Amino acid sequence: MWLNLHALVMDHKWLSRDLLHDRTDGMPWNGYRVLRRVEDGPMPQGEIAERMGVDAPAVSGIVADLMARGYVLRTTDPTDGRRKLVQISDSGRDILEKLRSVGDVVPPPVATLTAAERRELTRLIDKMREAADV
Repeated sequence: MWLNLHALVMDHKWLSRDLLHDRTDGMPWNGYRVLRRVEDGPMPQGEIAERMGVDAPAVSGIVADLMARGYVLRTTDPTDGRRKLVQISDSGRDILEKLRSVGDVVPPPVATLTAAERRELTRLIDKMREAADV
């Protein structure tokens, strides 16, 4: 089941990537992933990397790009001066809301489901995301 779901998503990821690119100033997909993680409050870069399943230098590059776009701020942790915290800016919140409108587009495989089936699929995906803390 998991491999089938993964294949379905990967076969259609171009749709989300293209919509994301079109609705922003060309921000990459990983920028959205970082913004989602810091929207509820500042987070250490190391924790972002861990939750995304990528290495710290990769997150550093993504954060630098988001900073250049004005979407996040990088601050020093007041309790540990060695740690850097990433915090979403007002512009970052605005772009995150704009990006969520990408979800309004229904990919071809999902379009085969009834409205009730799509609601159930959304409920199940939300449940899995909550359990995975992503």
